[in-house]
Amino acid sequence: MFERFSRDAQGVVVASLAAAKRLGAETVEPEHLLLGLAAGSTPASRAIAEAGLDGAAIAAAIEADLVAMLEVVGVPASVVDAMPAAPRFDRPGFGVHAKRALEQALREAGRRSERRIGAEHMLLGALHAPSPTLTRVLERLGVEPTRLAALLEVEVAAAGR
Repeated sequence: MFERFSRDAQGVVVASLAAAKRLGAETVEPEHLLLGLAAGSTPASRAIAEAGLDGAAIAAAIEADLVAMLEVVGVPASVVDAMPAAPRFDRPGFGVHAKRALEQALREAGRRSERRIGAEHMLLGALHAPSPTLTRVLERLGVEPTRLAALLEVEVAAAGR
């Protein structure tokens, strides 16, 4: 499927892998795709910025979500703070939820009769096949997925795609 990705979408994949590695994640998940999408200069990244998000805010929300989920099971935030900053993985693989998001991106491209998968399809794929973590991260950031999708449509139309 990777050969069907546009150059921008390939850049998102690379940025998502780097984000997951930087955050010490074992796998790339939709929240890392969101970080990768925010880093570009595509209609998807402009929609994310229009929603008031940037990479730093998204990364902080991902970390806050991790801390909150660990506290639910009795692991205090001090343990998270004591974890080494260096990731343990050379190259994270794609997790189940990220794979579903990318499959949904393929469907979004097909639904629009577009042969290439662009960054905009990846954002829609992540929003239409959300993971529990992405849902919580967006909620923590005060962003409704439907509003972000609507902002994306405006940006895609403005770009003439």
